[in-house]
Amino acid sequence: MSGTFYSQIAANRRNSFFLVFIVIALLAALGFAIGYGTTGEPVAGIGWLGIFGVVAIISSLASYYTGDKVVLGASKARPVTAAEQPQLINVVTELALAAAIPMPAVYLIDDTAPNAFATGRDPKHASIAITTGLLEKLDREELQGVIGHELSHVRNYDIRYSLLVGVLVGM
Repeated sequence: MSGTFYSQIAANRRNSFFLVFIVIALLAALGFAIGYGTTGEPVAGIGWLGIFGVVAIISSLASYYTGDKVVLGASKARPVTAAEQPQLINVVTELALAAAIPMPAVYLIDDTAPNAFATGRDPKHASIAITTGLLEKLDREELQGVIGHELSHVRNYDIRYSLLVGVLVGM
C-alpha cells in the first residue's frame, strides 16, 4: 500500500460513498427485476424499483447513523467508566490526545478471548470495544499498542467503511 495517511482517508471516504451507491443500485435493480418478472409489465418494474430504492436509501442512512449501535449490541458490549476501568480509560484518553482525535466511547465485552475493535462513522462518533480477556492478558504497554491500533482505524476512517460493509452487506 502506498500513499499518505491523507490519501488513505480520502480513499476510505470515497469507498464508503461507492459502497452505499452500489447497494442502492443493486437493490433498485432487484426491485425492477422482481416487478417486471412477476407481472411482465415494465411499469410494475419501475414501481418496484422505486420501492426498493427508497428502502435501500433508508437502510443506508440507518446503517450510517446507527450501525455502530448494532455492532456494539450484537457484541453485548457495555459502556465502561473510569471508576470501573481507570487504566483502560487513561490509556484511551492519552492515545486519543496523541492522535489528535476526540475521545471515543469505550465499551467492555465480557469474553475471555483477547479482542478489540473500533466502530463508528467518523472520529467524532467513534467507539472502541475491548474484551475482559484482553484486559486480563495484557500489561499497560501492550494495551497501548492495541488501543493505538484501534485508534488508527478511527483516525483513518476505516471504521466507516467497515461499518457500512458489515451492515449493508449483511442486509
